[in-house]
Amino acid sequence: YPKTLVIQDQKMTISKVSNASNSEDPAVIANGTCGSCGTINSVDAKFCSGCGQSLVEDCKKCGKPVLLTQVFCVECGVNLANLLAQEKQKHADILAEAKVAGSKFRFAEAKRLLNRITSLTDYRFHQISSTADRTLKKIIDLEKKTLQTVNAACEKARAANKLGNTQEVIEQLQKIPEHLLDDNSKHLIDSARSLQSLRAELESELKKEIDVKNWINVGNLVHQLLDIVPSHESAKRLAKQVSQKLVESAKRSSSQGQFDRACEKLQSIPACEQNQAIKDLLSDTADQQWIWNELKSEPFLSQTLERLLTALSQTCPDLKILREIQKQIQQIKNRPNDSPRTDLVEWKGSAKSWMGGKAAALTFPQSLKCQTPAELKNHPGSFSVAIGLAMQAVGEARVSDDFLIRKKNLFASRKKPAVSAWGLDVGTASVKGVLIERRDNELHIIDSFFAEVDSSKTISKDPNEERKSLQPLVTQFIDEKNPGEIPLWSNFKNSHTVSRYLRLPPVKTKDASKLLDKEIESKIPIPLEELVVTKWICGDKRAPTLGRPAMISTAKKEFIIRRTSLLESLGLKLAGLQSDSIALINFAVREFSDVWSNTEVLESNEIDEIQKELSRAICIIDAGASSTHLTLVSVEAHWSMSIETGGEDLTFQIASSAKTTRKDAESYKRNPTQLPSLTQQYSPIEADLDTMRFRLETMYQDALKQDNPFNPVSTWCVGGAWQTYQWIRRVMT
Repeated sequence: YPKTLVIQDQKMTISKVSNASNSEDPAVIANGTCGSCGTINSVDAKFCSGCGQSLVEDCKKCGKPVLLTQVFCVECGVNLANLLAQEKQKHADILAEAKVAGSKFRFAEAKRLLNRITSLTDYRFHQISSTADRTLKKIIDLEKKTLQTVNAACEKARAANKLGNTQEVIEQLQKIPEHLLDDNSKHLIDSARSLQSLRAELESELKKEIDVKNWINVGNLVHQLLDIVPSHESAKRLAKQVSQKLVESAKRSSSQGQFDRACEKLQSIPACEQNQAIKDLLSDTADQQWIWNELKSEPFLSQTLERLLTALSQTCPDLKILREIQKQIQQIKNRPNDSPRTDLVEWKGSAKSWMGGKAAALTFPQSLKCQTPAELKNHPGSFSVAIGLAMQAVGEARVSDDFLIRKKNLFASRKKPAVSAWGLDVGTASVKGVLIERRDNELHIIDSFFAEVDSSKTISKDPNEERKSLQPLVTQFIDEKNPGEIPLWSNFKNSHTVSRYLRLPPVKTKDASKLLDKEIESKIPIPLEELVVTKWICGDKRAPTLGRPAMISTAKKEFIIRRTSLLESLGLKLAGLQSDSIALINFAVREFSDVWSNTEVLESNEIDEIQKELSRAICIIDAGASSTHLTLVSVEAHWSMSIETGGEDLTFQIASSAKTTRKDAESYKRNPTQLPSLTQQYSPIEADLDTMRFRLETMYQDALKQDNPFNPVSTWCVGGAWQTYQWIRRVMT
């Protein structure tokens, strides 16, 4: 029907319904027409009886029911036709937005928008709904084809990436909208673009370096270029050319003693040209560089340093400066040492210790007369603990207490110090003995002993294995020296003791002893009946304002009994048992008595000068097979601490790096010239020595925080491990 007629009929129907609202005569109910199929329905029908189309909707303004065919709302008067036109325009805009999303391959968004229109059931939107349905089918078909294209391009890009063809990766993926790429494909194209950019930069830099003939930089740039573009043909040709130039130039640098420069040139050769001959040349040059640096940095001359010089002279016979160095060595070797305590001759590097004064190895003790110097010369610095043990046995000791548990005898009096005694240092890898005799207040070494574990055997920390390795050494000592009734003092590990160093108030000796006993009772958490306690109090005359340095050193009885049982089972009859650190302290006090000979200052009234003199100290590092002790000794006080790292750890490291036996490793760590590759196989030793240095520095800082001040004026090393090449330089200087 024409709109006017439809509207008149609707008004008339509503009027009739209103007038007949109270009538029961069905004849007055007018018919309603369906706008979708034309079926006439009763006025109260909500859906068409012919097609099921809804006949009524809520007014968009007032919410009252209105017929779909109405033009105006009879309740609020709003123009329903205008609202319908606005809604149609809204759907048309959504359709247009969906088409734009589809054209930009945003398929999910397009389908979401189109589904909003295709779901419309109102006949008034049939035309736009049909259009949306056709568009949706096209979008789905386009999505399917697009995804096939995207998958094919991504597959080609992945294949190109495996071949290193970054340009193909970019060509395949850059034509695909970014939102259609998965994370892996995005990463591929980003990486390819970065590599393309880097390639352009490298090629530009390469041209500049070639122009100035900087072949080291050319080699490095070619290596980088081939790393990102392995198929770069011009870079491959250039790699071959620059490698030849760098090898020739490196050989010239080596012949002139510029080993650092030669290594730099060989290391810049591109990897594709690094054949075995070049690798061997680089290894040899690196060893030459290592030796050259050693010749410049070692603080002391040694047989190893001379061997290194000889090895370098053989590989570089035309290098004149090496002959000059050989002449310098011969001149310096004939020069007397500044100190009679060491046989080390100072060389190029600094001998200044980070702890204080100069560093050196204590190879010739000056506090004893020596009649049998053979063992002491053959094993320099190895007898300090043994000497300290024997000194205490003959009554020459700062600390007179020891750790041996003796049987109590009611009628026994304290034994006088022996006239002569053996000090036996029983370590994990060796046994060192010294027989000392007191004559007219002088101490004489009248005999000595040295034996070590078979170098082909591995040193074990297991007690049962330790006994097996020590048994032949102690048996050899007994058979050769026959100690008989001569008192024998031995040692035990410092790690089995806990020591406390303190300063008591300036009271009398008797009162100081009581204070120390109270300190023991209050500060030791373990029952005293389970411990052996060693005490020491400084007994010198004190200035009124100065306190008394004191020491408490404790060890569990079970450790003492275990150690005593081991030594006695080996055939030794013990007269005394002392820790390594206290034995070393007793040795140092007598050995360096000349350092504290300024008695005039100590007897003056100048407190500042007295304290300055009292703080003068000697630092001793005892480098053993299984542990390393740091000891500070002054005229009035001492301090000691240990780390469980020693020469055996260094032996293990070099045995691992050189893939050799313990016997060969023991030789290599003292003479690395025998190693096939100095730079590679000796580097673990260097790293371990640096680590030991760091740990000793940490301990030294703890020592400086003690109540007793220490200002070392010289630093000495003893033991056997210090003979490891570079030990003094890396650990002490």
